[in-house]
Formats: sequence, structure tokens, C-alpha cells
Amino acid sequence: MSARTATRKPQDAATITAGLLALLSALEGIPAGSPADAAYTAALRRRGEDLAVAGGVEALREARTAAIAAAPDRADARAALIDAAWATIPGWTA
Repeated sequence: MSARTATRKPQDAATITAGLLALLSALEGIPAGSPADAAYTAALRRRGEDLAVAGGVEALREARTAAIAAAPDRADARAALIDAAWATIPGWTA
């Protein structure tokens, strides 16, 4: 199996949420529309997909709440980033 077709190891919701917070922090300093913005947004989507597998929609909601609580001054921006990245995850509604 090549690295490209290898599946990611399952992680628990807390580990995935920690990764989500790190991605959001990094994204906040990236110019919108840049290649880096697209890459970080794709990574956010993958973290959401991992969360959906690990704990369903409830885990997604909890992670979104944690991300917003971690930076109240950037709550609206973080919510918008998450909602846009997770829009295609089955069952996700902000």
C-alpha cells in the first residue's frame, strides 16, 4: 500500500479537537484565497471528517464550541471557517 492510499489511524475526539485548534490558529494568519488557505481549509475538513467518524455530529458540535471558546475575540471568524470547511460532512449543520 502506498503512502497516498494508506488510511489514517483512528484518533480520539480530544486529539482531533487539539489538531483542529492548531489548524485554526495557523489559518488566522494566512491570507484568504491563498494556496496555504486552501490547504489549511482542506485539513480542517479532514479533521471534521475524522471527528464525525470518532463521535458523530455531537463530537463536531463539541469541537466547534471548544474552538470558539478558546478564542472568544475571534469566535465569529472561527465559526465561519469551521462551518465552511465542514459544509460537506454528512449530518453537519451549524
